[in-house]
Order: sequence, then structure tokens, then C-alpha cells
Amino acid sequence: MQQFKSKQLPYFINSFRSHKFSGVIAVQAKVPQQTQLRKRVIAFHQGWMTYAGVDLITAQDLAILLGHQLKLKVMDSAIKLANKKSKNHSSIQEYFELLVRLELFKWEDIQAFMQTRILAVLEQLIPYQGTINQNVERSFDLHCSESQQGFCWDSLLSVYTQRQQQWSALAPIIPSLESVPQPLNINQAEASVAEHLRKWVDGQNSLVDIAVAMEKDPLRLAHVYYQWGKKGWLTCDSPEVIAQKASQSAASQQSTILSVDDSPVVQTLIKRAIGDRYQVLLADNAVDALNILNRRDVSLILLDVTMPDIDGLELCRTIRSLGKFQSLPIVMLTAKDGMFDKLKGQMAGATHYLTKPISQKKLLEVLDKNVSTAVKV
Repeated sequence: MQQFKSKQLPYFINSFRSHKFSGVIAVQAKVPQQTQLRKRVIAFHQGWMTYAGVDLITAQDLAILLGHQLKLKVMDSAIKLANKKSKNHSSIQEYFELLVRLELFKWEDIQAFMQTRILAVLEQLIPYQGTINQNVERSFDLHCSESQQGFCWDSLLSVYTQRQQQWSALAPIIPSLESVPQPLNINQAEASVAEHLRKWVDGQNSLVDIAVAMEKDPLRLAHVYYQWGKKGWLTCDSPEVIAQKASQSAASQQSTILSVDDSPVVQTLIKRAIGDRYQVLLADNAVDALNILNRRDVSLILLDVTMPDIDGLELCRTIRSLGKFQSLPIVMLTAKDGMFDKLKGQMAGATHYLTKPISQKKLLEVLDKNVSTAVKV
């Protein structure tokens, strides 16, 4: 058994190349925050990488995978014919040479498929530490031509780098291949997307787990998920972040009440009474209130009549003198309950007049009524 550290695996691959190793290595990588080791195999033929995956597969299964990717419609009959004509069923190379002669595949297609598969597996292993076990009794003798007997790290490095750049570009929505996608707004997604999300995206399996189960390239799947993420059909945020964003979204959709009162005690009581239903902004003087009005969308003002410097009546008249605030609901709060006091409030432009102390039920009733008919300014 050989041990490797993070990003050291290519060194061992180069060593197998220089020693012209033929056989299979079983790689176990320790992925952070995962209880089980990630297990993959990489096959070599005379030092060249010829295959990589969760485990070795038969020539027939490999042909079926390639046929599905190429969307071939004659796979069943071609496989039956190849099985009948193949003399050495243990030789992957002989089996695919036969399929090429039958014009089912081209060597370029096989080469591109195997390159992507090997790169995808390397991406799942290289970032981590792990162990390697060699087995010379197992083999996978596929090579695409005399000039292309397999793949070495040096020949793959440039493509590997390009893929890493693509992963970086996807990072705002798909942080990595270890990301765990969560479905969102399934009912708003297209039918085929919704079907996929219900089948594969459960908030438990990572992107790489889903790709492996589907026999897909994780990077290609990530590009698809990136587009779905932009449309709001899935996210790779954690459940905690999703809940936080939902809370923030709900808060952003709440109507905003501006409470203007110079008493901290009253302000605390108001915020406690209506804070679950409304966003509450606080100001303890007229100048601060006007500044908030000019910077924020406010649905209604709760305005204390008795304040130092500029009182509530004067502030109400000032607000009403500004064209864009003429329809803004203003509820006056005062300890005075006389008819003349209410009349002064109405003359200043108040929408409603409440006398302290005010019950929570009454306050919410007045706010709900006036906010529901108001137009945000």
C-alpha cells in the first residue's frame, strides 16, 4: 500500500508510467466531512491509463455506456453481433476493434469518452489524501491506436487545467463537485427538470454522487445545474443558509412602518407589538424621520404628536407638503383624546388618530387596514 497527500496523486501516476505498469490500482481518498472513503480504480496498460471508474466494467457494459452518450439507436443488435463474433471476451481491445469494424464507433469517439472519464475520476481524487493498492492480476487493455495507447498525466494536464477553470466559473452557484444540490421551486420548473429533481436531487447526495449514479461527467452535470440554479430551480446552499435567505426574503416583502417618537420605552413597545408582521424603522425626531423617508420605502408612519423642537403636527404638515408623500398613511399617536386635538391632527393631514395607551390588537387592526390600501412611495 502506498500513501499520498493532497495533490500528490499525479506523481504516482507518472511513476506508474515510467515503470510501464500494467494492472489496476485501487485508490481510496479521504474526502473531508464524509464518513466513507471514496473508492475508485484506475487501469494501466504498459504505463498508460486506459480506464477509470468506481470499478472495472465489462467490454459490453462500456460499449453500452458509450452508445448511450452517442445516442445510438442500434446498440442492442450491434452488441449481440459483437458478442457472437468476439473470440477473446477478456480482451477489451479486441471487442472494441470489432465494434469499430462494424462502424458502430470511431476511435476518436472512444478516445474522447475515455479521456473525459479518466479526468472526471482524477478530479474526484487529486484534491485529497489517500492510499493506493496495486493489482497486476486485473487488466484493462483498451488503447485507441498505436499512436494513442492510453493517457498519461502530462497529456491530460492542459485539459485538466481547463476543466478546473470551468469549475471556478461555476462556483457562484455550484461551489464544487462536492456540493450538495437542493431542489427549489420544483412546481415552477419544466416537466423534464422537475422529474430529474424529484429522482436525483434529494439534498443528501453530492453532485459527484449523482453524476456517478447517472454515469455522467460531473462537470457536464454541473453546467446543467448552474443554469437551473440561475432559474431558481435548485441551490447548493446549506439548509441553514436556505432558511436564512427565506427569512430575509420574507422580511424584504414585509411592509415597512416608520415609528417617530422621542420615547425609547414607547418605541420598544411598538416594535414588540408589530415587529412580527412589519419591518419597523425608528426615529426619535423630525429630521431623522425625513431622512429615513427619503432613503427607504415606507408604507405607513406612526407619528407621536408631542415631541421637542418640531412636534408631530408640524412634521405631518411638512410630509404632506411633499408631493410624493401626499397619499402616505400617517397615524397620529397622542395622549390627548379631545375632539379639538383629533381635528388638529386631521387638519395637519393625519390619516388616523390613536390615543395612548393602545392595545396591540387595535394597533395592528389600524395598521393592517391602512397598509393594505396604501401605495408604497
